[in-house]
Amino acid sequence: MKKGNLPWLAIAAALALSGTLLIRNLTAREGLAAAPQAPAAAPDKSLGAQLSAAGGPRAIHVDQSAQARLSIRTSPLAAGREQHQRTLPATVLPVQTLVSLVASYQAAAAQLQKAQITARVAKQEYERLEKLYRNQRNVSAKALEAQAGIYHGDEVDAQTAQESLALVAASVRQSWGDRVSGWVRRGSKTLQRVLGRQDALVEMTLPLDVPFTAPTEVALDLPAGGRAPGKLVSAFPQADPRVQGVGFLYLTHGQPGLAPGLNLVAHFGVGALATGVVIPSSAVVWNHGRAWAYVATAADRFARREVATDAPEPGGWFVTRGFAAGERVVTRGAEELLAIEPSHAAGSPTSMETGGD
Repeated sequence: MKKGNLPWLAIAAALALSGTLLIRNLTAREGLAAAPQAPAAAPDKSLGAQLSAAGGPRAIHVDQSAQARLSIRTSPLAAGREQHQRTLPATVLPVQTLVSLVASYQAAAAQLQKAQITARVAKQEYERLEKLYRNQRNVSAKALEAQAGIYHGDEVDAQTAQESLALVAASVRQSWGDRVSGWVRRGSKTLQRVLGRQDALVEMTLPLDVPFTAPTEVALDLPAGGRAPGKLVSAFPQADPRVQGVGFLYLTHGQPGLAPGLNLVAHFGVGALATGVVIPSSAVVWNHGRAWAYVATAADRFARREVATDAPEPGGWFVTRGFAAGERVVTRGAEELLAIEPSHAAGSPTSMETGGD
C-alpha cells in the first residue's frame, strides 16, 4: 500500500463509524416513539372529579369547588306511602237522555200534583154534600151520587199520575243508577250542575276478571294536560260494548275540552299501601334506556343508582327499593355528573351504589 493512501483510508473509516452511530441513534429513537405510553387519567382533573372505590361501592368524587362550577344542588327524599297504580279507560257521558228523563219526570210530577189537588177538592165537596144530605138540608141523593162519581174519578186520575211518575223514576234508575235517580227525585243542586255542564259524569268499566272493587276516587287525565279528581257516584247500569264488565259512574268538575263522548284514562290505587319515596323528575337522568339518579353519599361523593319507573307520579316516580327517606339526591347537575363519570358510556352497574331497602 502506498503511503499516500493512508489519510484517505482514515477518513473513510471515521465516516463509516459515524454512520453506524447515527443509525443506532435513529433506531433507538424510533423504538422509544413506538413504545406504549402509560394510560392517561380518565377523570377531568380540572373539575376535581375522580372515580373512587375506597371504602365501599364506586362513587364519583367531586370536590366543593367543582360542585360550585357544575351548579350541583341536592334535595332530601321524603318518606311516602302509595298503592299500586292501575289505569282503565273512561268515557265522558252525554246527558241528553238524562235531560229528557228529567223533563219527563218533572212533567209527570206536575201532573200528579194537579191530579192530587183536583181529587182533594172533589173529596171535600163530596164530604160537604154528604153531610148536608144526612141532615136533610135540601141536597138530593142524585147530587150526592154525582159528586161521588167525580170524586172517585179524580182519585183514579191521581193514582194513574202516581204510577206514571213511578215509571219515569224507574226509567231514570235503570238508565243512570240509584244515586242519579235520587238526584232527579229531589231536584238536587248536583243534578243542576250536571245538566248545566258545570260537572260531568264519567263512566269507567271494571273488567270481570279484576280482583278488586271500584275505587271511591280516580284521577282523570285531562285533554289539556293535568288531572282532575273523579268521585264515585254509583254502579252504572248501562254496559260499555267495548269492555265486558261492570260499569261505574264518577262525577268530576267540568273542564275545557271535556266534551261528551271523549275517551279518558282513569288512574287509581289498588291493594295495600307501600312505603317508599318519590324521586323527582329533576333528579333523573337517562342512559342506555335506563333511568338513574345520583345520591350524595358524602359531602363530596355521589353514587349513581337505577330508578324504577313502573310507578309514575306527578313530578317524578315512586320507588320502594334502592333509595331511603332522608337521603339527598342531585336535583340539579345530574347530567353533568353523568358526563364526567368515567364509565357512564357503558351504563355499567359498577358505577352504581347499592341502596338499602
